[in-house]
Amino acid sequence: MNYLRPPTLETALAALAERPRRVVCGATDCYADPALVPAAHEWVDIGRIGALRGVSREGGVARIAAATTWDDITQCAWLPAALREAAAGVGSRQIRTQGTLGGNLCHASPLADGVPPLLALQAEVELASMRGERRLALGDFLRGRQQTALAADELLVAISFPLPAARDRTAFVRCTNRDGMALAVVSAAVHLRLADGGALARAAICVGGASAVPRRLHGLEAALTGLQPSAMAGIIAGAALPELSPIDDCRATATHRIDLARLAVTRAVRFCLEEFAHDAPAF
Repeated sequence: MNYLRPPTLETALAALAERPRRVVCGATDCYADPALVPAAHEWVDIGRIGALRGVSREGGVARIAAATTWDDITQCAWLPAALREAAAGVGSRQIRTQGTLGGNLCHASPLADGVPPLLALQAEVELASMRGERRLALGDFLRGRQQTALAADELLVAISFPLPAARDRTAFVRCTNRDGMALAVVSAAVHLRLADGGALARAAICVGGASAVPRRLHGLEAALTGLQPSAMAGIIAGAALPELSPIDDCRATATHRIDLARLAVTRAVRFCLEEFAHDAPAF
């Protein structure tokens, strides 16, 4: 088994350009994979690369380097509430101090906690290789269950998104089969903006765990836009959610997942509306 631990982004990209290698950083997904045979891969450990860590903002845009940990995200007070709430619910404290946002996106699980809030925030990913750099909308990067648009010689280096405006609120809700540390069965993130008269001016709603990848609910977003807060719960409760394609498995039936999706969206919307009502700080 070959194990490389390059000190810079350039040396990491050069190693990937030579031949396919498996990238590792926090390794939390690797330890959870019982079928993984470490000796069957050549590894590139990007954990020492300082350029791949940290959170910054400039010109109204937030940028999170790919190797930034969940714990770092949780502690960054100016990040949107939905993303911090999602980060705070990832595993145990040990997982949050080791696991990374970039690893969560590249693993591309239908249950990835980082994806719904980032889709609701219209995030983009930055990809780099020795051939150059490119940017993709997160929705285009995620192609299916554990499938992404990442080429064999590329690294995900950062995630960026516009910061919510002063009239915006965000929230994230996860539904599990038990209290405490557990994988979500379904999760939902919302990003709402109210007009001066109190009606909903804009909505972005995303549900995870009910499709091969988390999905924006464009139909529900359109149905809610223009409504007063008092009318929203009834519309959500009766929504068909055709964008979702849940499955039956040992943790929930497809029908139950649709019910949980409505519940999670209802709760997330309510949290945002409560923030508006209490005139809480933005985001």
